[in-house]
Amino acid sequence: MSENNSPQQTIIKDWAFRIKQPRQLSDQTRVMLLLHGYMGNENVMWILTNPIRDTHLFIAPRAPVKIGAEQFAWHKITPQWPGLDTYRKLADQLLERVEIWLEDNGIKTDSYDVMGFSQGAVMAYALAFLYPEKINKVAALASFIPQTWRSSIDTDGIKNKDFFIAHGSQDEIIPINKASGSAKWLEEHQANVTFCEADIGHKLSADCFKGLGNFFS
Repeated sequence: MSENNSPQQTIIKDWAFRIKQPRQLSDQTRVMLLLHGYMGNENVMWILTNPIRDTHLFIAPRAPVKIGAEQFAWHKITPQWPGLDTYRKLADQLLERVEIWLEDNGIKTDSYDVMGFSQGAVMAYALAFLYPEKINKVAALASFIPQTWRSSIDTDGIKNKDFFIAHGSQDEIIPINKASGSAKWLEEHQANVTFCEADIGHKLSADCFKGLGNFFS
């Protein structure tokens, strides 16, 4: 049992994390990775955990590329979105550190839930495609699957995997057609997709916030 139920700061192999354990660890405890977006950090995703039961152990990494003061990214923005191989390197670095912490703390798990926002949700998709055996449910908020990835994804790993996609119809950063196109592609490959659309910009609506809690219940 965690004596302090607030997220605790830690460094794992030169990456900063905040980690929040449930009040009571059990065999039913699920581990969730919280992946922030471009210019975010390990502190920004916690409000999105409010509708989720306290049976999860939450792990929020700080992405490795510094953009500004307290602002970080998984990679810099370039005209061409990075390929899946770039994300494989990031995924390997992330999972290595997560597994070190879990082992050091005597916590055993074979798989993870993942929630990501914007660029962090692209990272969440990458984890699901690269390591389908390790990833359970995926929440992709205000994001998309890069078109150039699709021909290199082993779609057998997508079958029956659960995805929650939330997007604003007024999103000025990532147009909603990119999210809906991603949802359609997932469904074509037999994934289970919950799609939540709202008349907002690049953020999560109140209705989708509730849906996020239901998805992870």
